[in-house]
Amino acid sequence: MKLTLTAVSVGAAAVAASALFCLAADKPADGKKKLLFYSQSFGFRHSVVTRPKSGELSHAEKVLKEIGEKAGYQVDVTQDFRDLENEKQLQEYAGIVIYTTGNPLVNRDALLKYLRNGGALIGIHTATDSFHSPMNVDVPMGDGKTAKLSVPDWPEYIRIMGAAFRTHGHQATATMKIHDRNHPATKMLEDGWTLHEEMYLFSRYNDKVHLLVSMDTDKMDDETLKKLNLKKGEFAPVAWTNTEGKGRVFYTSLGHREDVWTNPVFQQHLLGGIAWAVKLAE
Repeated sequence: MKLTLTAVSVGAAAVAASALFCLAADKPADGKKKLLFYSQSFGFRHSVVTRPKSGELSHAEKVLKEIGEKAGYQVDVTQDFRDLENEKQLQEYAGIVIYTTGNPLVNRDALLKYLRNGGALIGIHTATDSFHSPMNVDVPMGDGKTAKLSVPDWPEYIRIMGAAFRTHGHQATATMKIHDRNHPATKMLEDGWTLHEEMYLFSRYNDKVHLLVSMDTDKMDDETLKKLNLKKGEFAPVAWTNTEGKGRVFYTSLGHREDVWTNPVFQQHLLGGIAWAVKLAE
């Protein structure tokens, strides 16, 4: 069976095609703000968000739960798009953290309404490798059966998230340039901060976003630039913020490697971006 979906009907069709499943979303204790970390792969599956067969959480899920809870949040995790299928589910959360590939079958209208009414989207690494082109998706129907859905791209998401993933070079040690030293996501960073990482290059970059960090291509040697698929002086954004209606968006392209997730500076960078997005910091 093949179903062809319009952008507007993706969420509704996904609900109709799938067995009902809902993440338990109890109200947070002690007034803690709740985060939902959504890390489902419909394209390339990154090791950092791959759950072992034992059923344990992925490396990134474990780290975000640990550092998020230490920072005072309640952190729920999911790898099922059905936990983002209606407004009631989304309204439980101060922020939705996204680490996805391909075209997840989330309810697009509900997610936009959530954001514009004051919610927060926090994109990490592959959040820009989502919704940038049409694709076919296998949707589980139960009893081991799947339905093939033809899922369109979502240009509005690309504009809001700030860019679309284009490519990356080899992993290498990149040197960073800080464009806003007063932002909660950059206060811990210094010009010249280096990180060994898979650095993304983008298309459809929204130059109306507020740029926080870029790669300092003037300060990297030719060998490193070649590995990163960059040229001297080339503009290469890394992290930024955006707004949509009453909502806030934070995106960082970092977060590919397991050791980056355990890097204290990256953790502070991510937590600072989350705090800004959920309006706990300015």
